[in-house]
Amino acid sequence: MNKVRHNEDKAIEVGRILAKLNIRSSFYERPFLRLKTDAETKFRVYLFAAGICHQTYTLYHPAKDLYGWDFMEYAFIRMLENNSPLLDTRYLSTHDVQEIKKELVLAFAYDSEVSSCNLDRLDERARMLQEMGVWLEVNFGGSALEFLRSTGQRLYYHGKGYYEMLPALEAFQDPMKKKATFFLKLARDAGVLDILDKDRLIPIMDYHMQRVLMRLGCVEIVDKDLYQSLVERKPLPSDVEIRNAAIEAMRIIAASSGHDLLVMNDFFWPHGRSCCNETMLCRDKVCEKNPCSFFVAVELQEHRHCVFETVCKAAKEEHYARLWQPVVDTHFY
Repeated sequence: MNKVRHNEDKAIEVGRILAKLNIRSSFYERPFLRLKTDAETKFRVYLFAAGICHQTYTLYHPAKDLYGWDFMEYAFIRMLENNSPLLDTRYLSTHDVQEIKKELVLAFAYDSEVSSCNLDRLDERARMLQEMGVWLEVNFGGSALEFLRSTGQRLYYHGKGYYEMLPALEAFQDPMKKKATFFLKLARDAGVLDILDKDRLIPIMDYHMQRVLMRLGCVEIVDKDLYQSLVERKPLPSDVEIRNAAIEAMRIIAASSGHDLLVMNDFFWPHGRSCCNETMLCRDKVCEKNPCSFFVAVELQEHRHCVFETVCKAAKEEHYARLWQPVVDTHFY
């Protein structure tokens, strides 16, 4: 018996709510998607940023009040402005991990002291950057643009599509393609990439989105022991079954909503990090972030109530409200 299942009826209900909402145009006009540089550098920035963005719980810029991915965007913009060697494939392919690690610390130090860097897993991220640099140098003459040209703008292309080639890199070995799809989404949102076989996309799925889908009831935890482990936030050996169910639910939500599959990330990721996190808007009447990430991303006149409150199981049942995302040690997201 499966421990997890997706709830098609609930996913359709959620999709119908999203059908009435849209993402603000300003969300796609933020500085990270409008980099003032050439296409080659843009592709490298998006590839490297997506590649090292995982488990960013500790990443915080206190002066600018930037958490996680928001700080990642800021740091990569600053790398571009300062001609950081971390964006140079020749540097990455000819320097060891410890040297690259020192540059990472400098890039993520939020004041003049390198001790202010709170980006963790530095050796792992430095190793991934080094491998990406070597891979581009050896296979594509150092050009991310050449890599993209070789794919035929397809996810699958006789062994050379985006999804087929990126798993050669440690950073992109997730079988559910979260980082690979996120990289493609960033480049597409920036207007520098297209995908011809969009019907083969896998929805982006991270921990924020898993938590939201479980609380909504789109993903049902039917195993009592697994439910208890999630509620108690116990480390789990794997989250594959939950992620698979969440991905299936997300496909149904997207189809029901009429929105592009990649746009689902822009609804659910900000919702999970602000409206439905440690605090829950439906219960606590306050969002985790100020301003709320969801309100920044989504066209709303006001934001006193959660947009999903009328269909959300957690808004009415404590059993669902107690759920937390799987606690797993991973670099997949």
